[in-house]
Amino acid sequence: MTLFWIAVGWNVIPAARSHDFLNLYTGASLAREGRFADLHNRQAQLERERELVPSTPMLIPFVRPHFYAAFLAPLSLLGYDTALHAWLVLQVLLLMACWAWGYRTFGPDALIFGPLYLPTALGIAHGQDGVFMLLAVIGSYHFAQREQPLKSGATLALGLMKFHLLLLAPVAMLIEKRWKMLQGFCAVATAEVLASLALGGTQAVSQYASLLRAKDLERLSPSPELMINLYSIGINFGIDSIFLAAGLALAAVVLLVMGVRRAPLWRFFTVWTVGSLLIAPHVFGYDAALLLLPLWLALFCSKSVPTRIAATFLVTPIPYAGSLLDSPWAALPALSLLLFLAALAREGYKESDGALAAG
Repeated sequence: MTLFWIAVGWNVIPAARSHDFLNLYTGASLAREGRFADLHNRQAQLERERELVPSTPMLIPFVRPHFYAAFLAPLSLLGYDTALHAWLVLQVLLLMACWAWGYRTFGPDALIFGPLYLPTALGIAHGQDGVFMLLAVIGSYHFAQREQPLKSGATLALGLMKFHLLLLAPVAMLIEKRWKMLQGFCAVATAEVLASLALGGTQAVSQYASLLRAKDLERLSPSPELMINLYSIGINFGIDSIFLAAGLALAAVVLLVMGVRRAPLWRFFTVWTVGSLLIAPHVFGYDAALLLLPLWLALFCSKSVPTRIAATFLVTPIPYAGSLLDSPWAALPALSLLLFLAALAREGYKESDGALAAG
């Protein structure tokens, strides 16, 4: 099923070559040339993108940190089109490895939900790197399950090339006092920051921060109504209010606390992942690739019917198809994630309430 979605996506979304993959290859090629000081320079990026795809009308910014550009650098040893095909094949193979892990961990039913899950296919068809995020979350859970919290936190921090998708992970670690996991996470995060400073220098890092804050780059945050975060809800219902956005973000944090307190490992990972997707300022459907693990966990570990229903709905293509429709239907993914988080919080509250009553 996922291979079908990838095939369809590649035919109907030719943007991979001229958009998402273009900026990744641009960052890789600048890094391979040692031009880390220019990595987030708008003019340098645009010049390189027009060398690769002359019809590029405007900058598609490379927004990953320096250490990740260094990781991608070998990709630019291949010609552009060859690199794109190799990238797509690599992402498919890594996704299949994730499915294999799911099969070994949860049984054959995991192979029903894995290929059905649309965001992983969307990311691959767009030339994105969401499968790397899924690998980081699976690796982190794998080590945590084996009571190796240092390795768990360190592995999760490898996903900080898209740090906005992990915003609530350290918060959840603090709430649950998972100190060793937090220690491993912070150690690798510090190493990545130092590596970026060593590669680009303080001025280049400052330039990177300015690029992320830029308001005049159309391709930096296109179509906010199609995002799957909380802020898209107000946009899709015609309510452009900072108070609504702040209220929804606060509600997500409250639900996080309710869901993560005294949580078993499966719910700990699920709650902070869903919460991070909801409050991240820039998150599209393909960014939910890392949610496949939490959905597996909810489907196979939860004892709550509402939680399992919400997870089942999210694992189908239905909520993400809402992004193909006009407002207010485009808010469906965000609303579905919010309901899933609420179901997890309800389950956590009932378990804590039951534990207190038993005590």
